[in-house]
Amino acid sequence: MLSMLASSPLDPLYTVIGWLLAIFYMPFSSLGIAIILLTVVVMAVQYPLIAKQTKSMIQMQRVQPEIKKLQQKYKDDKAKLNEELLKFYQENKINPLAGCLPLIITFPIGIAVFRTFHNGIQKHIPQSGSLGSLYRDMCTKSGDLLSVQACGDYLSEARANGQTPSVFRFLGMNLDWSASQAQKQLGGNWLELAPYFVLIGIVIFTGWYQVRQTQARQLRQGGPQPNSQMMAITRIMPIFFGVITYTLNAATTVYFVVSNLWRIGQQHFVLNKFYENAGSAGSASVKGATATPPAGKSSSGAASGDKTAPTPNTPNGSKSRPQGARNKRKRKR
Repeated sequence: MLSMLASSPLDPLYTVIGWLLAIFYMPFSSLGIAIILLTVVVMAVQYPLIAKQTKSMIQMQRVQPEIKKLQQKYKDDKAKLNEELLKFYQENKINPLAGCLPLIITFPIGIAVFRTFHNGIQKHIPQSGSLGSLYRDMCTKSGDLLSVQACGDYLSEARANGQTPSVFRFLGMNLDWSASQAQKQLGGNWLELAPYFVLIGIVIFTGWYQVRQTQARQLRQGGPQPNSQMMAITRIMPIFFGVITYTLNAATTVYFVVSNLWRIGQQHFVLNKFYENAGSAGSASVKGATATPPAGKSSSGAASGDKTAPTPNTPNGSKSRPQGARNKRKRKR
């Protein structure tokens, strides 16, 4: 297993994640807090890529009407259509792949974090020096510091016997246990099982809320109401993800909870601003678009050939009634 990890293309990411965990563990001596801080750093590193992806998606949404015109115009000539689309993208400085490229970077980061927790944290953290405190607290048995392989065997045995080292304790949970394992170890002790299932409940709720945020934003922008099939899928997916976390250790579930909360805040405070700014600038011209002013109107909006518009509340543009008309009304009184 170690030789497989050493040859993995994600091995540098495993090392970085392990070192960050060791660094964040030092001031608090809490693995749970270290995982939370690690998640915040991982999400912050990914933010510029997510922001770039969002802006690219907004750009593509704004030019969709013009793209559809080109597709309709050259529907019988695919070569010409591709040529015109390429020209259109170049004129408007749009990269249609920019929305997908960030995923190539963010996806491996998420996989690396998941596998770091799944394969065993002890395999990726520093074992000596000032950053070795997490490894020492995790892999010391009867006063002896174990090798990585021996530590893995020790932790597996301790996990099965319910005697995991205290370093894994956080908020009443054993971070090395999944909810499934905790249920087997603790039986019907629901008071001790509660934190594991509360954590899964938070994963489900935050996943559902993220979907709700996205749908609400689309409706505010005048997008179509999601069809019943799509709404059913979006309701089922958070529950399905919660079922998956039932079998994952609590350390991984804490990472998912914190990352979901980050995404909710990021969408509420940052990404929605991008869409609002794009909406306010939606009337801006797009290169290559054909905007024709209404018939009989100049580009400034006044009727072509018209003179200065009449002053409000004065017929025919006259500024005031004749003085004689006012004097005549006074004599009648």
